[in-house]
Amino acid sequence: MQHLLRLVIIVLILGLTYTVTKWPGGLHMTFSQHVAVARRSAIYYAFLFLAALPLLVWFMSEWLVPQKQLPDAFLWFTYVAVLFQIVCTWFPEVGGWRTTVHRALTGISGIAMLPLVFMLATASSLSFAVRFSGWIALGFMTFLLAIALSNQKGYKWALLLQIGYYTAFFVVLLLATYL
Repeated sequence: MQHLLRLVIIVLILGLTYTVTKWPGGLHMTFSQHVAVARRSAIYYAFLFLAALPLLVWFMSEWLVPQKQLPDAFLWFTYVAVLFQIVCTWFPEVGGWRTTVHRALTGISGIAMLPLVFMLATASSLSFAVRFSGWIALGFMTFLLAIALSNQKGYKWALLLQIGYYTAFFVVLLLATYL
């Protein structure tokens, strides 16, 4: 069951790599902005998350939380992060109210990930190395979030910010799973 996390990560890496190569647009564009160019790409993007994120919830609820004795709140924040991430894909960033809704939903999803990392950083059932990496990741993610929030009109490295944010999150999950 713990290897399900690796499958989720591989699916996301392959799917998101395909996204930026099939629908190129530059580092100033988020993944969502890459797929907002056409209905077909937006549908692909929604299905990518519909395929990967329920598996992530399954892994967390059936293995990570019980195995690592994490609090029930961990699952609640997981549900919020995943649900809002999936729903935000239904509102492509094509301008107007759809962009506003997309950014609000994705913002809630991203912010809900911070308590998850905090709970990993403070879980006494995890090793010192995992907890320490959790604190580093939490600081890094908070820093990246501050940059993103202060540059709502656009940031020339938006894709790298997004990749860094999610990479920090998944690195801590991997460490919590395998250390």
